[in-house]
Amino acid sequence: MTETDLRWQLRQLPREMQPGRDLWPGIAQAIERHPEPRRRPWVLSSLAMAASMVLVAGLAFRQGQPAPAAAPVDASALVVATQSRQITDEYQAALRQYKGAPVPAALAPAIGELDHSVVQIQRAIAASPDSVYLLEQLRKTYSRRLELTQRAVTG
Repeated sequence: MTETDLRWQLRQLPREMQPGRDLWPGIAQAIERHPEPRRRPWVLSSLAMAASMVLVAGLAFRQGQPAPAAAPVDASALVVATQSRQITDEYQAALRQYKGAPVPAALAPAIGELDHSVVQIQRAIAASPDSVYLLEQLRKTYSRRLELTQRAVTG
């Protein structure tokens, strides 16, 4: 049995199952004991960008060369660009699991339209890199595309 056969069998399994007992009290206790800190990836990305700029300036100073004149950095543009790349990478990784799966001909136009929309949104983000609205549109479009692909493959 090949890996592809196993994946298809796995997709045929039910997606939801009802537990034999109420699990919520145990989950609530575990959350209270070990609360997960709220993650803010945009803060880390911004800090990483600031640290790299400091490093470049430090290296230039150390070599006796003047630091290049930096254009003003728009923090929101950096956040949007970073998140756009992250969303695209996550979407492509999720879509890889359906690679090679047959897609009904009736859904092909809708999938093509969503792919075209992604390209347009990415161009708009490149033109307006500080647009949080465009980032949300990209996220929604990728979500719809992935949902349609999942529906096409799993039935």
